[in-house]
Amino acid sequence: MNQLWYDRPAFCWNEALPLGNGSMGAMCFGGTLVDRFQLNDDTLWSGGAIDRINPDAWEGVCEARRLLREGRVSEAEKAACEMIAATPDGQRAYEPLCDLIVQLRNPEDGRYASPFSIRDLCGVSMNGFEPAAGVEDYRRELFLDEGVHTVAYRLNGASHRRESFISYPAGVMAVSLQGEEVRAMLRRAGRVSAHRAVDGRTVCLEGTAANGGVSFCCALRAVGGEARRTGDMLCLQGNGVLYAASATSLREGEDYLAAALRKLDAAEAMGYDALKAQHLSDFTPRMNACRLTLDASYSPTHLPHDARLRLVQEGREDFGLICDLFAYGRYLLLCSSRPGSLPANLQGIWNESYAPTWDSKFTININTEMNYWPAESCALSETHEALFDHIRRMVPRGRETAQRMYHARGWMAHHNTDVWADCAPQDNYAPSTFWQMGAAWLSLHLWEHYQYTEDRAFLKENYPIMREAALFFLDTLEEDEHGHVWVSPSISPENTYRLPDGITGCLCSDAAMDQQILWELLTAVVQAGCILGDDVSAFEQLLPRLRPVEISAEGLVREWLDPLKAETELGHRHISHLFALYPGKQITAAQPERMAAARKTLERRLAHGGGHTGWSRAWIIHFYARLLDGEKAGEHIRLLLERSTLPNLLDNHPPFQIDGNFGLTSAIAEMLVQSHEGFLRLAPALPPAWPDGEITGLRARGGYQVDLSWHAGKLTRAVITASHAGEVRLWDGRRIPHAAGEKIVL
Repeated sequence: MNQLWYDRPAFCWNEALPLGNGSMGAMCFGGTLVDRFQLNDDTLWSGGAIDRINPDAWEGVCEARRLLREGRVSEAEKAACEMIAATPDGQRAYEPLCDLIVQLRNPEDGRYASPFSIRDLCGVSMNGFEPAAGVEDYRRELFLDEGVHTVAYRLNGASHRRESFISYPAGVMAVSLQGEEVRAMLRRAGRVSAHRAVDGRTVCLEGTAANGGVSFCCALRAVGGEARRTGDMLCLQGNGVLYAASATSLREGEDYLAAALRKLDAAEAMGYDALKAQHLSDFTPRMNACRLTLDASYSPTHLPHDARLRLVQEGREDFGLICDLFAYGRYLLLCSSRPGSLPANLQGIWNESYAPTWDSKFTININTEMNYWPAESCALSETHEALFDHIRRMVPRGRETAQRMYHARGWMAHHNTDVWADCAPQDNYAPSTFWQMGAAWLSLHLWEHYQYTEDRAFLKENYPIMREAALFFLDTLEEDEHGHVWVSPSISPENTYRLPDGITGCLCSDAAMDQQILWELLTAVVQAGCILGDDVSAFEQLLPRLRPVEISAEGLVREWLDPLKAETELGHRHISHLFALYPGKQITAAQPERMAAARKTLERRLAHGGGHTGWSRAWIIHFYARLLDGEKAGEHIRLLLERSTLPNLLDNHPPFQIDGNFGLTSAIAEMLVQSHEGFLRLAPALPPAWPDGEITGLRARGGYQVDLSWHAGKLTRAVITASHAGEVRLWDGRRIPHAAGEKIVL
């Protein structure tokens, strides 16, 4: 069983522990006198859908292209910032829902903390609410396999225990309270229109997000424990249960309060024990579907996880912590992305701030994609559905963006989108704003899902999305005198180059990443079209005109194909020109020259400080996995723990950003099974520091499940389970025919 535990309450948000059901999230603090559950609803966003496309965008695109062809970079960027950047230049922001506060009386004076003091707890240390003495046997735990959080302690000799979970089937949060008298309330810092007393045991907080955004409510009901309402608070004497449900105008429509109350009614009618049993039957099998085990003798499980993290940061081994982090990534994805929810955003579903960094949106120049890298390989394919639904919402707006900004067919998106599926450029920061590849990269997730599942019905339904994303480039690519094609204007996210005359710039038409993503998309469309019987000749003809991977005289993969362009920041967090290594498939062991160039490129990046953000370090682990270098991959897992992991084991950009958690889980899977080359590689990048272990439930392209065991650094057993009849190909040249459902034991 994987679980996180701590021997004191969380004093700040980066120490709290997450719960979620895809639509509702909670960060649990586990305080003794004041316990805070910071709540989120995935559909609670500011503003609304607006038309942000610059009326001069088409003229700006033409002008920027012309100026780039003439080598007038600074003028091209000026034209882009004035004419292509959106108006207004920013998308919408993800907001917190509210805080659920559970209070006990302070034994020193017999009083509760003032409701005013807990109205706005964002950024406030909860340590100030802890008693000076009297707390014993404290323990808070997050059971990853169950999606259950508990806190237990004795206060002045009296025992207290709280258990909480958020049910996906029921759509409610449940908190079981055992102990003395408590009171509970809902609080929000602002934009609250009502604290409603619904009945004698139910209260509701209502409001509207900023700039006329989504309207919302959170309803709270107390059951048992002689529950009663006083004002906008609920009081319980002894053991009882709190049920909380959120609803919004975006998801439930205008009668969202009634929708929230229906959820509470159903939960109360079911009862806590049955509700928990239903939650466990939904959650636990999904967590048990894939599990990593390493040598437990290196794991100080008697220590809380923040202490274990500090020991790793001091140089100690802790294989159990790595296993917990692998499970944590799967847990976080299951908690923040379920069928019917929005996809996981920059913070999954957990956000404390009304002005979150980067608006806590969907950043699609790597971060959203990284969130879903473990979805297929780590047996959580259904979590991908939330992303697919959002891609479908983006298509109509992406068509409009393609037509009005670029006079093109198909659909496209820039480097960010939001709850309203906005596809226009985000912000006015030239090194990121003018990237055209968002829809192309997202569409590759549709193809990945098909490759892992071989679900032909899914492919038939979603192939038009992939095709339209490629169609956009048929209409927009620029051609040079040699017949090569270019994406223009564009950038290499989020980097800047220097020309020999000292001029620096970012706008370009020769970013290697553009070529690499386009190669993957066109290849996928051609393969999918052939499966479905579509005419893909136009896309086939375009492929040989790309220049996706080029190697410089110094033996490096070029980030810009123009050899005169040099990076200004050699240790940049984005390593976009190695997209072809991962998640792309254009640099493989079959091309040793490219592999050597990729390694040298990566080493130079690292030598100048690369990997200094959590998600970037996670990407680097993938690179070393694809380079078949287990020693380096393991080394960078350690560095991710040492430098980019918060006390609650969430990823630190900084600040908190969840993609590094998902990236680490995906990277471990990639170290143990690879299937991108048309055959299976088993344990291709096993770290020497992991001599003994096993993993069950990994998935591979072709519809395979793979279970592995190894001892003394050598693979000892592999079981490959086929979902379809066919022939599995292995890295050593073997071809093994199989029936559907057959287990192949190696």
